[in-house]
Amino acid sequence: MTGADRKSEAHVARHALGRVPVIEDDAGYLFESAAIVLALADRHPDAGLNFPLGTRERELVYQWVLFAMAELEPRIVEVRDCREADPPRAVAAAERFRAGAALVERAVEGRGFIVGDRLSAADIVIGSVAGFARRFELLAGFDEFNRYVDGLEARPAFQHANEPAQ
Repeated sequence: MTGADRKSEAHVARHALGRVPVIEDDAGYLFESAAIVLALADRHPDAGLNFPLGTRERELVYQWVLFAMAELEPRIVEVRDCREADPPRAVAAAERFRAGAALVERAVEGRGFIVGDRLSAADIVIGSVAGFARRFELLAGFDEFNRYVDGLEARPAFQHANEPAQ
């Protein structure tokens, strides 16, 4: 979707700020990537992307999804937006990102997934944010975090989702 498409009347009806992603179903529109991932995990429990209500694992999925969106992603955006206009601010944002990445590094050390022993919504969101971070070389030196992301990106579903559109 181009910038012009995002400002179209039709898209602004889906998301008042003209952003993506947005999904639609019979109940209406839902936006914000993390909300969409969590909602789809809840709607399709057979996919196994979340854990049962009331479990510690489910709480940890929420923790890591929110951590990725509140702590990691804003720092990446700040690095991207300030690297030329305000380099000291970009450096400070990169340092704040690295502090958060260090927490993820410890959480995934020697593990394939951040919660439990299977792929969850938390891995999808953290993996997406990590891919964004890699574009700005923010994961340099985080061997375990990079190993974890490499494992996520090697999954057939990830490969399929990232195939060029035909």
